[in-house]
Amino acid sequence: MTLDDSPRKHRRPDTRPGPDEPDDVVLVDTQGRPVGRADRTAVHHADTPLHLAFSTYIFNARREVLVTRRALGKKTWPGVWTNSCCGHPKPGEAIEDAARRRIREELGLHVGPLVPLLPDFRYRATDASGIVENEICPVFAAFVADETPTPEPGEVAEWAWVPWENLITAIAATPHVYSPWSALQVPRIAAAFTGLDCPTFAPTADVDAAIRDVDALLTAEVAALDAEWASYTGGLGLDVLRADLPRWMGDLLVGRGKRFRVGMAYWGYIAAGGVHGGAGYQHAVRAAAALETLHLFALIHDDVMDESASRRGRAAAHIEAAAWHRAAHAYGDRELFGRNLAILLGDLAHTVADRLVDDLPRPLRAVWYALSVELIAGQRADLTGAAAGRRDRAHAEHVARVKSGRYSIARPLELGATAAGATPEVVATLLEYGDHLGRAFALRDDHLGVWGDPALTGKPAGDDLFEAKATVLLSLARDRLTGPDAALLARVGTPAFTHDDVPVLADAMRRAGVATEVERLIADAAGAALSALGTRPLAPAGVAGLRDAARTVAWRDA
Repeated sequence: MTLDDSPRKHRRPDTRPGPDEPDDVVLVDTQGRPVGRADRTAVHHADTPLHLAFSTYIFNARREVLVTRRALGKKTWPGVWTNSCCGHPKPGEAIEDAARRRIREELGLHVGPLVPLLPDFRYRATDASGIVENEICPVFAAFVADETPTPEPGEVAEWAWVPWENLITAIAATPHVYSPWSALQVPRIAAAFTGLDCPTFAPTADVDAAIRDVDALLTAEVAALDAEWASYTGGLGLDVLRADLPRWMGDLLVGRGKRFRVGMAYWGYIAAGGVHGGAGYQHAVRAAAALETLHLFALIHDDVMDESASRRGRAAAHIEAAAWHRAAHAYGDRELFGRNLAILLGDLAHTVADRLVDDLPRPLRAVWYALSVELIAGQRADLTGAAAGRRDRAHAEHVARVKSGRYSIARPLELGATAAGATPEVVATLLEYGDHLGRAFALRDDHLGVWGDPALTGKPAGDDLFEAKATVLLSLARDRLTGPDAALLARVGTPAFTHDDVPVLADAMRRAGVATEVERLIADAAGAALSALGTRPLAPAGVAGLRDAARTVAWRDA
């Protein structure tokens, strides 16, 4: 048995209720139904009413269970060895959420799934002081890989990982050494789960499954919209278009794109202690589906504003609608028709995105609002900066941050973490990582926009140069180009700069070292993102996913 009573390396913030906050337990009847609430510090006495609690047993990959010794300052059963963690759900709090919260607070661990072991466990016990515990106390198992507990000294004096079979034997031989509830629970668990295989509790993080869940939700949302669409169109049929807006939107949305934002939301959820399929997972999936729908809105409107001809390897929406207009021999200006229909399609995507968010909890909707407004502010700065001929680095980095980096990386991470019920400290860590990686994402986007392969990116190279987008690349070019190359750069954004000039300027920028400098900036930003992951404890599975995501985002070719 290995004991550890060393000081914690990282003190977690005090999450106990403040002096003005209620610290109540849930009072229940004999059937476990809530009947009231009472202050936790006053409810335990010689005639303690029946209330709701939970017990957890945490297993590791070595088939060991974590046992803890109650701190000597505990009011009841001080210094007694017991199971991994116990506690009480707050009124209105799901019991599994409460158990995972308490494990984080008391032991500093982010656990995997909670597996019910004794869902109907109930006990009554009297401490030597005369204080009675009287609880309906469901018992759960959880799993960690190789994490080390960092317990709160006021709760836990010592801890140890022991083989499960050894704990069964020890409690059978000396039950009085252990808390009365664990002395009752362990034999019942052993009887109910003969040959208990601890590693079966291992949590699995599966970003591909999350992407599939997002696409399934998008498919269902598009189908529902398509089914109700006729009630809005009066049954008058479809003119000019080959597919009406819902199906057109679905064709551009479901199964399309690289799903970076879904991945970021998912890994933010996992890193913050969320469990795949657990409480909060569906909220994370719904938020990610809304993100993808909002992204479609942004792409469609961006292509209209930039007059881009293609997107994701096919004609841009306004080009496609103009082609339908031409094929139908329709009246009016086909380019104007194409732009107008694309704007409507984008508006519909934004409406559907908002509907997906409508049922999410308020904290998630608050992040969504900030994300949406931030995106539009970035688009405005992009347009007005180009019109003003801005080439300064500060403006370029601002546009990249709010239009691309925050929207694609940082805010999706925040959505996922919020769905997992993350603490402000965990959210701050993920936002720090996200802001650094978002910078790398935006710089790579800029690089691909000038030197990318259209066969891989699905959009023309050089559009950003022709549109005089305020990018870091142009600010670097302003500082590096001289002579005729500088004169060519000065014509960007004016009628004197043509499509034929784009590859000439791109080559001049490469020769001047702009591409090399951008690669250095990308590597620096990605490195800073990875360093941020070590500033506060995150769930190891999430950290692994975020490390892989950083490499994918920073060094992608599409």
